[in-house]
Amino acid sequence: MGKGLIRDTCLKIVNLSKNQFYYKSTGQKPGRRASKTTTYRDPETLEISEVNNEEVVQRIVEIKLDPDHANHYRLIGLGLCLLGFFINHKKVYRLMFEYLLLEEPRRRSGRKFVKYRRVAPTRALEVLEMDIKYVWVYEKNKYAYILTVIDTFSRYVLHWAVGYTMKSIQVKQVWEYIIAHYLQEKRLEEGPIEIEVRNDNGKQFNSHLVIDFFKENEMTQVFTHPYTPEENGHVESFHKTLGKALKDDVFSSLSMVEKRLEKFYTTYNNSRNHGSIKGLPPALFWALHEQGHIDVNVSAKRIVTYKLKVAYQDIMTMPGIEKYRYRVKQV
Repeated sequence: MGKGLIRDTCLKIVNLSKNQFYYKSTGQKPGRRASKTTTYRDPETLEISEVNNEEVVQRIVEIKLDPDHANHYRLIGLGLCLLGFFINHKKVYRLMFEYLLLEEPRRRSGRKFVKYRRVAPTRALEVLEMDIKYVWVYEKNKYAYILTVIDTFSRYVLHWAVGYTMKSIQVKQVWEYIIAHYLQEKRLEEGPIEIEVRNDNGKQFNSHLVIDFFKENEMTQVFTHPYTPEENGHVESFHKTLGKALKDDVFSSLSMVEKRLEKFYTTYNNSRNHGSIKGLPPALFWALHEQGHIDVNVSAKRIVTYKLKVAYQDIMTMPGIEKYRYRVKQV
């Protein structure tokens, strides 16, 4: 340029943009300085105040110490919003990074996802999945069976059962509870509704007792293809989450297993944030959708997405939000 060559030609030769050429570093990081406080609104009094970040970190630690809660910083951030904090995921990440609270990054398995029979429900109680998981009990030196039934739309656990056996009659009893406490009310409100029940080819689900039971109650039972657990992916994913929560537990009796499961299922439905449903607990998501505060969109590839139409900080103050709050089962 000093010898008369035009600027743009010189920059093209050395592969520099105009911004790079004129930029001069100030030696400081750009942007605002990190705040030392966080805005908080008390859910009961609605009084707004500023709290120290140390208090926010303490809430994060309390969430992480409970193995039944999600550990991902985004889900923890949404949980803090439900508690009344005005905080975004970037600040949650920064605080967790500063206090060494971040989880190790998950390794991707590289597995292929199912390309057919993808579940795309647009309302609760449209597609339900059930499956069985096992836990070791030292009292009998044997496995206990855990049967879980989950709603694929809201990720809400409708019912569960545990025992040293899991026979067809026990499966039938679980579904009798679901019909009495959920499906009958929905059918009275909306009339006949189509309900699909997904399960694998286990002998408990393939018996004439269970098949005839679903037919009598006007529910469509479908079986997944052999060696394709992804077709029952919601409950499979749930059981993976359950296994992670129980990995450090040692059970000496079936009653210990049942008591621990009661705590986990209650936490999961009522307060564990779920990334697939806008970071909300299943009970809140179900109630918000029923009240018309969540829009549902299904793409041409049968991918379901949601849009939340209210602020997270306002959710816990809304009437009727506790409608689907889960309580210890009663049989």
